[in-house]
Amino acid sequence: MAGFVFRLQNVLDYRAGLADRARQELEALQASLREAQEQLAALQRAEQRALRSLDHSQTAPMLDLPEITRMLEYGEVLATQIVVQRQVVDERQRAVDAQQERLVALSKDAKALEKLRDRQVEEFQQEDGRREQAETSEIASGRHQRQQVG
Repeated sequence: MAGFVFRLQNVLDYRAGLADRARQELEALQASLREAQEQLAALQRAEQRALRSLDHSQTAPMLDLPEITRMLEYGEVLATQIVVQRQVVDERQRAVDAQQERLVALSKDAKALEKLRDRQVEEFQQEDGRREQAETSEIASGRHQRQQVG
């Protein structure tokens, strides 16, 4: 296969590079999504703790109105932060989904060129085999003719 040259190798290399960069971008977006999901989970845990604390404060023998008011305000702040963080998670999930689609498309482009290259390599090898067979037949024929003459 020493003589085979894939004319579109530069294009294949370029497209494979695009797919690799898209894969790296996807990994970064997925990490960012995981971070946002972890922050959301932490906010939700904090909200649950605040609700338990508020419940405990309300069942105490002596009601501490300033403490209950503070806990209610803290719960509202957490609820607002949770809504905002859910939006962040949704945005990052959409970015991950879009990047996955882009990666699939780029990978398909590169795969198509790889298949073309593989098919051309196979055709080259078959043609090379035919040439070798023809040369071998020609050499054998020449030997046979020399033996017949000699």
